[in-house]
Amino acid sequence: MKSKIFIFLLLSMFLFIFPMVSATTLGTFKNGDCVNLIQTCANCSYVNVSSIIYPNSSVALSNAEMNKAGTYYSYSFCDTDLNGIYLVTGFGDPDASTETWTYDFEITYTGDKITNEQTWIYITALIFLVFFAIGILFFRSRLPEDDRRSNSGEIIQIDFLKHIRPILMIMVWAIGLAILFIIGNMGYAFLPNAMVGKLFMALFSICGWLSVVAIPVYFIFIVKRFFEDREFQRYIERGVDIGNM
Repeated sequence: MKSKIFIFLLLSMFLFIFPMVSATTLGTFKNGDCVNLIQTCANCSYVNVSSIIYPNSSVALSNAEMNKAGTYYSYSFCDTDLNGIYLVTGFGDPDASTETWTYDFEITYTGDKITNEQTWIYITALIFLVFFAIGILFFRSRLPEDDRRSNSGEIIQIDFLKHIRPILMIMVWAIGLAILFIIGNMGYAFLPNAMVGKLFMALFSICGWLSVVAIPVYFIFIVKRFFEDREFQRYIERGVDIGNM
């Protein structure tokens, strides 16, 4: 019992010696969500927010009165469309003397703090996809574009490897969509303004919806050409002259 009384007295002394609790950071929150700004003061008649500074250094708010509930003061700030670190400053009157406080909070696209590991994952994935697409294009350039022909231009043998070329282009297109998606998310995650992220995500959505129609139609065209070439190869094997095609 005596130990509990001692702890209570110790906490009471702490509140009076440090009447206004000031944290270095309030935490990380999601873009567009409201942030509950808080402050604790055991013997204040008021606590106000003097300013909130956007990540781009412009003023978001000035001279706002915080709501009081006993020793707990709070203010709900909802203008969080910019990603980055917001600086909050305020003041109160503990023991009838004016004291100031300050802390910050961070706004990100997901509400999670972006770590160096996440940054490197984004960059590594982007570099890998770019080089993968380049590798596919290089391999595609080594494949034949047409059938084998005689000196007079007549087809003497169907080269089926040429049908791999359009399939590889579909793969490059899919990689391009993935690159747009990653760049869009990087724009949301790392830039204070969401304009770049919205632009690339809009391009991703447009290209994605086009792919829903275009890729199946293109694939059907590839299969159709493949079976046509199989018929032409049978004609050639039978000695039928299929001419210049």
